[in-house]
Amino acid sequence: MKATLQEKPSLTRNYLTTRDTSTAPDLPNPFEHESEYDTAIDDAENPFDPKDLEGVVITVDSDSGSEKSPGLLRKILLSPQMGVGVVVALACLYTLTRPCVIGECREIHQARSLAQQSQNTIETIPTARAPGLARQELVGAIALLETIPWWSPHHLEARMLLRDYQHEQQNLTSVVTALTMAGVAAQMSQNPPHPLDDWQKMQQLWEDAIAQLQKVPPESIIYPFAETRVTQYRANLATVRGRLSLEREAQQTLERAKNTAQVARARQGVARHAESWQSVYDTWQSATNILASIPPGTMAHQEAQLLLVRYQSSLEDSRDRKTIEQVGLEAYNRAVNNADQARIFEEREAWNEASRAWGRAVSFANNVPQSSSYYLEMQSLIPGYNQAWQQVQAQVQIESRLEKARGDLSRTCAGNPKICNYGISRDLITVRLTSEYVQQIKNSAISGDRAGNPQPRSQARNHVNTLIVALESISDNARIPLQVYMPDGQKIGTHFPSM
Repeated sequence: MKATLQEKPSLTRNYLTTRDTSTAPDLPNPFEHESEYDTAIDDAENPFDPKDLEGVVITVDSDSGSEKSPGLLRKILLSPQMGVGVVVALACLYTLTRPCVIGECREIHQARSLAQQSQNTIETIPTARAPGLARQELVGAIALLETIPWWSPHHLEARMLLRDYQHEQQNLTSVVTALTMAGVAAQMSQNPPHPLDDWQKMQQLWEDAIAQLQKVPPESIIYPFAETRVTQYRANLATVRGRLSLEREAQQTLERAKNTAQVARARQGVARHAESWQSVYDTWQSATNILASIPPGTMAHQEAQLLLVRYQSSLEDSRDRKTIEQVGLEAYNRAVNNADQARIFEEREAWNEASRAWGRAVSFANNVPQSSSYYLEMQSLIPGYNQAWQQVQAQVQIESRLEKARGDLSRTCAGNPKICNYGISRDLITVRLTSEYVQQIKNSAISGDRAGNPQPRSQARNHVNTLIVALESISDNARIPLQVYMPDGQKIGTHFPSM
């Protein structure tokens, strides 16, 4: 009984190893030393529990003349040799029922067929689905080959095919991975523009997809497909890199515009006069120009359009304020300049010119816009300008009366003979009768008396009275006192004008 149990595994191993003597050396028989093997198994290693057989009755056929011997059967079943025999029998049964152990290997034929189908899929299906379908078919072939055990006579062939198929599966996996990455990148690129981070992710996906495709060796059946896709993906990568560069430059331009706007706001916060508001306006103009330079089709352009509305409003405000300040500055400067000129004319007693200059100074001062920073400063100067202008206007009036008085005196004193000589100042008008005129009056009166004609004396008296009225009228109009003298310097009359 013991010998029979030990021979079965030895026969199975010899069958497996003699199938290919060129590749497997002779294996030693593990059952050559019976006694050593038997002693290695003791009761402690018995896989059977004696309690499992308690109460079992073994009946022997009565025709054979045997008796019921439950004790003997139990002893046989519980022996260590019986346990080892059962295990060996099960092992032999498992070994002989594995694929490709006995007879023709159907698994290899099926695996080859699936591998051929995989290649046909690559060659006949032009779409991106081909690598995935081919890989599924090849995975099926690999699964069949992996079921062939090492003791199969077809194991070596199966291992060689398995190695080739696994390599090809890796190539197909690389292509499928690349297609997946490309699909994600293509999906992300839809409906641009996109943020800078998204373009960077797309760039990385295309680069990784190309790297996966470049893992495919030239001898692979998927190599032509991979090469075609590499060309396409490189073109897509170049496009994404261009958009990434464009977006990066646009973002940098946008940041430069924002920084310029911050400078404009800072200058606007401390701006006061026209020069500083000109600087604010120029800075806002620069910020809007930078925003306008951002190319369309970028995320930065969208944000730039929103900022441009706000920046344009600030630009217009600064332009209006700059204009107001320029108007205020010009009016202020012209008012001050005319005031300076008026003072110079006053020193020269050119009252008419001084009056006109003060008038211009007051006019320009009143034209300084109230919202201008020059307004308050100008308001502090206007009262002085008005007062000086009024004073000069008074001098102009005096000068005007003097001028008129000169003209009137010139006409009054004219005659043949000349009636009088005159002098005029702001305080006094002096008139000196000429000796010729006095002598003529006397001669006219004397000649009339001699002839007994009173008319010549009366005419002479009327002429003198008319002269006196004329001189007094001149004095009144000029508002300057009048003194009249005879040719010898004797004062003959004084007149004070009525105010």
